[in-house]
Amino acid sequence: MLNKIDTLIYRLVEVIVAITLSTTVVVTFLQVLFRKVIQQPLSWSQEVLMISFVYSILFGAALLIYNSGHLTVDLFEEAKGLTIKVLKVLEFVLVGFTIIFLVLYGVQLVQNNLDSGQTLGFLDIQKAYVYLALPISAVLMFYFHVRKVFK
Repeated sequence: MLNKIDTLIYRLVEVIVAITLSTTVVVTFLQVLFRKVIQQPLSWSQEVLMISFVYSILFGAALLIYNSGHLTVDLFEEAKGLTIKVLKVLEFVLVGFTIIFLVLYGVQLVQNNLDSGQTLGFLDIQKAYVYLALPISAVLMFYFHVRKVFK
């Protein structure tokens, strides 16, 4: 049952990353086309690129936790027995606390921006919705991080 939930969440995050990366490519192409060929720059394109890039990076980080694809240091590659177990536990705890930090301060950042009502320059979107990528992706990272223990 949990494997089906894992797969569903993973596929959903994959779709989000695919959409945001596709948006980045299309808007960048349009931006160049309008600026160089038509000579009428798109005023909103920079903000759309920033939003899609932020979402693709943060949700992509969650996918990398699921796939164990983040960079690692193989300093203790030859360690065996108790040493490797202690290092794995230490890694799990440090990464877990870092992700919890991202969730807590991400929620605080979103709440502060919702309270202030700040919006982006050209797009009439509150900054809080851009910042919302941080706590949501961090919750997904934490879920995938904890699930690795049970696999």
